[in-house]
Amino acid sequence: MGDVSTDRLPRLIPRIDEQRCTGCGSCQALCPTQAVQVVEGKAVIVRQEACTYCDVCETFCPEGAIGRPFVIVFASHASAD
Repeated sequence: MGDVSTDRLPRLIPRIDEQRCTGCGSCQALCPTQAVQVVEGKAVIVRQEACTYCDVCETFCPEGAIGRPFVIVFASHASAD
């Protein structure tokens, strides 16, 4: 199986619903990489390359305005008996 290149895939970032966002700043205050900021009263992913796709902004948004298009789940390795 050959190498899979992701160079041509779009970078997926959390989606922010501008209708629901109140600009409270919780996401900005809690983002571990400072990828999100409140700009003109609304949350914006300002540093897409810094977003690690963690769930902090989504989890702590009091309005539920931030969501990830999908969730990454790592399978646990069970030992074979």
